[in-house]
Amino acid sequence: MMGRFDNLPKDIILDILTRLPTECVLDSKLVCKRWRDVVHLPPFSKIHLDHLKSAANDSGKLSFLFTFYDQGIKEIFYAEYDEKCHEKPLTRKTSINFDPPVRYNYYSVCSCDGLLCFTGLFNGGKRARLHYGPTCICNPITREYVILPDYEGKYRWYGFGYVVSTNEYKVVRISESGGDSNVGIIQVNTLGSGIGWRNAGMLDINMKYVRKGDGAFAGEALHWVDTKRTIILAFSLVDEKFSELPSPPPSLARASVPYLDVKLGVSGDFLSATYYNASDSDLWFFKKNKDNSDLSWSKEFGFRSHILPPFEFTKSGRLLCHENENIYTYDPKASFTKLDVSSGKAVSDAIPYKNTLVSLKVLGEKDVKTME
Repeated sequence: MMGRFDNLPKDIILDILTRLPTECVLDSKLVCKRWRDVVHLPPFSKIHLDHLKSAANDSGKLSFLFTFYDQGIKEIFYAEYDEKCHEKPLTRKTSINFDPPVRYNYYSVCSCDGLLCFTGLFNGGKRARLHYGPTCICNPITREYVILPDYEGKYRWYGFGYVVSTNEYKVVRISESGGDSNVGIIQVNTLGSGIGWRNAGMLDINMKYVRKGDGAFAGEALHWVDTKRTIILAFSLVDEKFSELPSPPPSLARASVPYLDVKLGVSGDFLSATYYNASDSDLWFFKKNKDNSDLSWSKEFGFRSHILPPFEFTKSGRLLCHENENIYTYDPKASFTKLDVSSGKAVSDAIPYKNTLVSLKVLGEKDVKTME
């Protein structure tokens, strides 16, 4: 049987292997030299990724990374959620050991198509302070990583995302201009371009009122909240221009019940905004309206204030949340909370993630190294 399969044309073997789960592809490389050569073909990772996305949409299965901080990210573990498994829908699969190849500890990580972007560095010590150093891009499955050039200034916002039409992954950072927080310098690094960081314009805005950290990536754009002007800023990775989105009602505050905070995220394929205060919380999605034309904000859920902002929602309409070491499933209709798993230590962040074979070398990065 093996001999017959091996005699198939290369394009047929390619079509079969690219439909396997990532872990099975890794095993298939060990079967024979011909299969290994097929897996190493430059187009393999992109075709495999497209199949993964299609399969995930159909199955409703979700996967995540949970991070744990202690003066920087100290541990990451990968977990999968399958609501068809009623007894234990959330399963912890494996821990990811990542030893940053610099002397500082990363405190922020975002993900896109299986690539992790570690940025913003945390310098431990008696007086902790932020050090704005080199960004690290890695794929925990292929073990490839690359360190992007260092930066001398202070960048307040950053983000990582993908442009479908050009098959480009871009890292973005917006920094202060000479210490002037009223002017932001936009810099973009397109992976594999060989150009490095390039200036993409300037932004006239008081950066102190925009939430520091990584932008929520949805619709080929990165998003941040401007709390003073009560708007959401969007930076398109396609044309590399800023625009303003309408804030979901009731804006960032209500006269009678002021909201204490707002958190942007991505739920499914939608940009989400979670407003929460001392009494109640709302979850809004930015999506096409009923006639499938213009994008607008739609309130999807209201839930009790003690539920932390959800990091994902399931196909059945349940919310996934985490609090301290516990990860919950919350059903807004029944106001029912179920403990799915306890990690044993406080979860700092939950990041939608999928195991992929996206290769930094195939993307064109030259100084790619392999994690030990």
